[in-house]
Amino acid sequence: MGLSGRQYRRSVLSRGRGHVNRRAKALRFIVAAMGALIVSVGVSFPTESASLISALTPPVKHKTAVDPKSYMGMYKRAADACPGLPWTVVAAVGEVESQHGRDAARSKAGAMGPMQFLPGTWRAYGTDGDADGRTDVHSPADSIATAGKLLCVNGGGDRATLATAVWNYNHSWEYVARVLDVAAQMETAQGG
Repeated sequence: MGLSGRQYRRSVLSRGRGHVNRRAKALRFIVAAMGALIVSVGVSFPTESASLISALTPPVKHKTAVDPKSYMGMYKRAADACPGLPWTVVAAVGEVESQHGRDAARSKAGAMGPMQFLPGTWRAYGTDGDADGRTDVHSPADSIATAGKLLCVNGGGDRATLATAVWNYNHSWEYVARVLDVAAQMETAQGG
């Protein structure tokens, strides 16, 4: 026997509610999985400036002191202020954002300086990285120290939340994958 119209509607509606819940759960799972996949796959982006990586990390047979005023020195100092934050991640942000200050022009979105901060983010996190009594978004020392601070307050000092910290710097999982890939290349170039 067939279902009456009322029985059929109840049947469809009750199935529909269950499907919506299952669909919503499935969609949330897929979105979470895709985000994790993008980050964990380690998408290999060819870096436009592999020479910059080698310039930042010249091969040496013995440890030498890093000039604290060099970009590498500033990246390391910014990371040192946040235990657990790899300096290579701060440096990778600098590479991706402006090629270590070589392309620090104001972006279409209004971001400025070597680490490309939006004005509101700079007002909230701006740090005096060179102890001159000012916070200047165009100063590499201030901009890099601020990048380290922003990564740190968002969990950059913990490997488990590092990707989320980078995502909070720039809300794009593609950006996160690129920064982490460049950081890994820098670590490899360092022999780490």
